Amino acid sequence: MDSNMSTISASKSLVALALFPCDPEVAYEPRDNGQAEKDKNLGWMRAMTDEQIREEERYNVSTNLTLYTLGSDPWTIKKKLCKTSLGHLNRLSLNANIVTTEIIAYLPQDDKKIIEQGSGLAVEVYDNDTASIHKLVLKTWQGGGSYLLANGWRKEFVVRRGLKTGDVVGMFWDRNLSKIRFCVLSRAPMEASSASVVTGSASCARYRAGP
Repeated sequence: MDSNMSTISASKSLVALALFPCDPEVAYEPRDNGQAEKDKNLGWMRAMTDEQIREEERYNVSTNLTLYTLGSDPWTIKKKLCKTSLGHLNRLSLNANIVTTEIIAYLPQDDKKIIEQGSGLAVEVYDNDTASIHKLVLKTWQGGGSYLLANGWRKEFVVRRGLKTGDVVGMFWDRNLSKIRFCVLSRAPMEASSASVVTGSASCARYRAGP
């Protein structure tokens, strides 16, 4: 009986070595399956399509994740709103140099040509505070020196978000989504005569300070 058991044990050892060879001189680290699963999930969230994003919005949920360097401020385009930003001209003017560096530089060549020709490029703007997508047009101003976000700016942002003179908004081009991200960074101080003023959303705080 003992000889049979020894034979079976030796056979099992040979099978184990054949299936799982191990050099005793080499240190092997076990695979972290939990980390691998996290990496897989992160990769899926970075590759979400527009259709998946809209599907999440219909159910008022979000699994999208945008990663930033610790301590960085992604809101590279900031604008303190004035009366002309809120009026019936229905447009928001932005510094040309900043837009060229922070948005135009990341656009495909065909889209750049559309803007250069002056016809205006249809862009989607993702409101970080409300998790909603809005369509505007980005174009050059004929007077030069600035770009304009127009064709819906007043309705989609001024009226909908209750923007006031003195509010500060932030934007940047999200290269993962190919969209402009928008956020109300701060609200103008409340006036004594105002009964109430909608406060700026805190949803952008973690974007300003990093993850």
